[in-house]
Amino acid sequence: MLAYRHYIWDFDGTLFDSYPHSTAAMCAAAAHFGMAVDPAQVSRWLRTSFATAYDALGLTEEQKRYFRGLHGDLTLPPPIVPFPDAGQALRALAAGGAKHYLYTHSRRRMSVRFLEEFGLAEAFTGFMTPDDPGFTSKPDPGALLRLMADYDIPAEAAVMVGDREIDMRCARSAGIDGILVDPDGLVGACCARYRCDRLREIPELL
Repeated sequence: MLAYRHYIWDFDGTLFDSYPHSTAAMCAAAAHFGMAVDPAQVSRWLRTSFATAYDALGLTEEQKRYFRGLHGDLTLPPPIVPFPDAGQALRALAAGGAKHYLYTHSRRRMSVRFLEEFGLAEAFTGFMTPDDPGFTSKPDPGALLRLMADYDIPAEAAVMVGDREIDMRCARSAGIDGILVDPDGLVGACCARYRCDRLREIPELL
């Protein structure tokens, strides 16, 4: 029997490999404004949070808007695709009686659209995005608590799955456990209850 019945998933870097696209958009924006950047370093900043990258590069509001425009251009390579074992993990957990929810900073036109495009949206019971009432940015637990209240999710039966420390801090603040997915070992010590390298490990981990 599964240890948890409700799985609350992050999108970027957890279910979908979106950081290469985000990094390309940030580097293109920097180049547009005459800034020399190291793509590997930009990727590391983005994996912490977009705010970290903004602060590290000292971006103005105009520059942030330009980046967001590029980031929202889904024709900009590389494409955003699900991790190879995302569907496998979702289906395996659902077969054990789990329900899935999405809590992401990505707007619905990106996150839910991609879930639909790759046939994964039907696995989800509910969504919390910046387009939904009650949304707050991680690690603030407000949106997570709203999601749990809306779908009557008991804290002891819920776990959040994410790739960043802010996901785990958000889960802890909401009183639920967290699973950190960190294939590249980029996250140091954090408050995650569990850690794994690949999504396919989650059903066996629990």
